[in-house]
Amino acid sequence: MTIWEISEKADYIAGRHHLLQEEWRSYCNALVQGITLSKARLHHAIGCAPDQQLCFELFGHFTVTVSLTGGFNGHTIEYAIANKDGSDKRLIAQAQLTSDGKVDRVISTHNREKVLEHYLEKIATVYDSLYAALENDTPINPSLLASSTHASVLA
Repeated sequence: MTIWEISEKADYIAGRHHLLQEEWRSYCNALVQGITLSKARLHHAIGCAPDQQLCFELFGHFTVTVSLTGGFNGHTIEYAIANKDGSDKRLIAQAQLTSDGKVDRVISTHNREKVLEHYLEKIATVYDSLYAALENDTPINPSLLASSTHASVLA
């Protein structure tokens, strides 16, 4: 392979990677705007914002993280919950982000209302579990908030 063939491939790789990162940033912006501009009382507070994830404080006790995973060119969005201090982190749900700006091949990363609806569907089990626990006066931790199909511990 010549230097020019490698250069052409490198440009293609860099361009596609940049495009995916742009779509991730669009998704993050749409979700943050959806939450902050919503008139609904979701009891989310914007928390930390490291390079590859969003963090929200839920009821001042839990941290919900939304991150793009899978390494270089990873397309998986993971939704996880942990105690506010980051302990006992559990996967709630996953979605897929495409390079053309779609979440789960349907939701545009630029449509803040649809991005918020999709996010709330993904974390609905958290609200359901908290509601049931409060109705029954029982304590709850992140392991009880994660759905049974995604109840794995994250590192």
